[in-house]
Amino acid sequence: MTDERQVSRRQAQSQRVSFTDPIVIASTPQRRFEVLPQYIKRTDGDQVAAKLLYYKKREGRIFGLFPVEFTLNHEEVKELKRVLEESLAVAEGRQDGDFLVLRLDGTGTGLSGRDPIAVGKAIAPLVADEDVLRSLADTEDGAELLKGVQSSVRLTELSLAIGQLRTNLDSGEKKEQTYQEWCERHGWVFGNAYTMRDEVRTIALGDSVDGLLAQTANGLRDIFELKRPDMPVISYDNTHKCWFWSRDVSMAIGQCHRYLDALHEAAARGLRDHPEVVAYHPRAILIIGRSYDWSEDQVKALHGLNARLHGISVMTYDQLLAQAEQLLSTLRG
Repeated sequence: MTDERQVSRRQAQSQRVSFTDPIVIASTPQRRFEVLPQYIKRTDGDQVAAKLLYYKKREGRIFGLFPVEFTLNHEEVKELKRVLEESLAVAEGRQDGDFLVLRLDGTGTGLSGRDPIAVGKAIAPLVADEDVLRSLADTEDGAELLKGVQSSVRLTELSLAIGQLRTNLDSGEKKEQTYQEWCERHGWVFGNAYTMRDEVRTIALGDSVDGLLAQTANGLRDIFELKRPDMPVISYDNTHKCWFWSRDVSMAIGQCHRYLDALHEAAARGLRDHPEVVAYHPRAILIIGRSYDWSEDQVKALHGLNARLHGISVMTYDQLLAQAEQLLSTLRG
């Protein structure tokens, strides 16, 4: 037996609708059920309607002159198709329970409004099953699916992290600890130049930095130092017509210089208790203040002041946020 069926589409007299011969869905001594597809011309593409015909039989023959009939429009046909596909998928489970039915044909998942925790619990057993993962990895389509899932999870992680940073800034959160913990969890925000962060904080007796970053190119460590986002970054000297570092930034730069000297001396061949942490002429990234409402002159002034620093770069939290958003945009393609 074959599933192939020849379909002949013919135009109705109205010339706006085409149809095929009725398709028999079921025929028993008691009943006959047919579907009559209809194709309706639209400027944006043809739509499908379906007339459903139900006949009663008596002694194997159709009883009565007219069948029971009703028509489904295009959207109703699509909904019926979705319901039938879901029902068949649930039937394959062969047991009662709660099911999450996903579309795998690239036309959407139907997860809108679903509890994300419930969705995660439903999918987790699949991605945790070694046999499933091995089978997927052995096929081209499966490998692409795994790559897509991994990419989707990563993009979601980055998006949520960026949202958290933006919420902290917009809500006026000022605690350095809040932003330090965020940067510790999301070291990727510093860009591809760095590949990891260290748990080590103490670089010398009495000196503890906010964080160490490993350079991608050579593994040597640099420093990142955080100050509050409500601190001023630059100020303007009306007498000399120039911009200069604020008192808070000047103090933080001095602090960074001390840390850089201490780290270079203590870790040129690896820290005493952490020989894997090596730093040679390290650099520092200082994050302080906000710049979302800055003028073009202020942006240029910060760039110019940075250009004349050696070994230290100053950036605002808004620039850190923009850097994260640009990275996410690049990954999304």
